Amino acid sequence: MNSIEIFAGGGGLALGVKKAGFDHSSLIEWDNDSAKTLYHNHHNFGFDDTTQWIFNDDIRNISFSKYAEKIDLLSGGPPCQPFSIGGKHKAFNDTRDMFPEATRVLNEIRPKAFIFENVRGLLRKNFSIYFGYIILQLTYPEIKKKPNQTWLNHLATLEKYHTGNTEKGLYYNVVYRLVNAADYGVPQQGSLNYV
Repeated sequence: MNSIEIFAGGGGLALGVKKAGFDHSSLIEWDNDSAKTLYHNHHNFGFDDTTQWIFNDDIRNISFSKYAEKIDLLSGGPPCQPFSIGGKHKAFNDTRDMFPEATRVLNEIRPKAFIFENVRGLLRKNFSIYFGYIILQLTYPEIKKKPNQTWLNHLATLEKYHTGNTEKGLYYNVVYRLVNAADYGVPQQGSLNYV
């Protein structure tokens, strides 16, 4: 089974995906220092070299259409800073909110499944409406936000579609869980939110 990882960071999730039996087609990471870590550890991901598989680029510059319906799993960790308890709590008003890009990639690739991880701060009460929006975007990635449409108007469109029970085209059954990383052998106390 094959996979692509976006927002790969230093590669922790990618290593887990590899150990679960997936072969990465590519890893994409914007941050230079994190990409250097990926390059340094490329053999751990099953890559013979780095130039063909690891991409240090802004995801907004990459088209994934060549992978359409050829990938089993899309994984990644969209930046957590917009939702982190220690951050500025700007959510959708933070330029680092990459959930819209994750949805775009999901729509372009159309994998059999996906897994995204983020911080528990995403589940805070003041983000609850936006979190519901993220879930609906991931459920129906074909229903794109129009260029001049606000996220709240797009949410209304998604809610209308969802409650209309029309489920045509591409859709995913999305489940999320809050887990404590320490319960899985990670040497830290902290919760992650998996979608």
